[in-house]
Amino acid sequence: MERTAFSTIVNNETDIFSQLQEFVERDGLITVSGIKRIRYGRNSQVFLIEGGNSKWVAKKYHQHDKDMRNRLENEALFLTYLQEIGVTKVAEPIAVDNEKNLGLFSYLPGVIPKSINDDIVRQAAEFIRAINEFRKHKKAKYLPKASETSFSVISHLDIVKRRVDRLNKIVPNTPIEKDVLAFVRSNLVRSLNQITDHILNQYSDDQLKSVLPHESRIISPSDFGFQNMLVKNNTVHFLDFEYSGWDDPAKLICDFGCHPEIPVKKRYLQSFKDSFYSWLDDAEESIHRSEILMNLYRLKWCCIILNEFTAVGKDRRAYAGEMQNYEKQYQKSKTYYEKHLS
Repeated sequence: MERTAFSTIVNNETDIFSQLQEFVERDGLITVSGIKRIRYGRNSQVFLIEGGNSKWVAKKYHQHDKDMRNRLENEALFLTYLQEIGVTKVAEPIAVDNEKNLGLFSYLPGVIPKSINDDIVRQAAEFIRAINEFRKHKKAKYLPKASETSFSVISHLDIVKRRVDRLNKIVPNTPIEKDVLAFVRSNLVRSLNQITDHILNQYSDDQLKSVLPHESRIISPSDFGFQNMLVKNNTVHFLDFEYSGWDDPAKLICDFGCHPEIPVKKRYLQSFKDSFYSWLDDAEESIHRSEILMNLYRLKWCCIILNEFTAVGKDRRAYAGEMQNYEKQYQKSKTYYEKHLS
């Protein structure tokens, strides 16, 4: 589960070193020789564990009183399911400590791709097909719903509206917070109204409220994009399943097509969408729904980028060790908005 370069070595006299060492060595199968903090991690603290000639990855997951998702349980359950159905190219779950929010996983080689090509997109599409091959099996029913999943068009709208409303309630105490609030009110709120009107015009009231039947739902990594892939010798490995579970395939397509970190060209998005025809019975309807919802999810990403300005977002980023760069996030959201929604 390596992402890229590492930060400085974790001092063996610190509390976090002792906590990780105790967790990793408790079954007597691993002897820790060193621990390094992985530089990137949005919602958790991620560490490379070294022992002899072997490597593992440990994650200490964030938990906030206002965010009830159990990321450790979600990721471990999802990886265990993939292991049971024979899906490879993902980390193996080795141990968990629910009290301390710690998970230990096998090490995945590779680096985040700097550029995208047809083969990487093909492997990403094949991975989605593979994790859904046994979705009708009884083992799959124990998987939870994906984070912010939506099984009706109206619930897609409601989720994004809640995100915009949350930002619209920022109490500005600094100049940058005043700028963000003005941006939300002058741009995001207006776009939400326009996008909502467009979507409402595409569906009848019954269609808006219609719940997606179980056979039309898929198992999704959620937050699925190239930022959560590692490439080694042209082989793609997949990681970060904290938000995974049952989902609307249209949402997965939007997630894949909207992520701002490594943008997806139109032809690659089309290839990804076309791959659903080979295994999803109502692929055409799901793809059509994703095209109607795409701008809604772009608006959602404008909000996600501004998470630093919410109480939960600030706490989570600080826990993960990310530097708070409010101006950068504000400009990033504005740039994304201007590119896709202005």
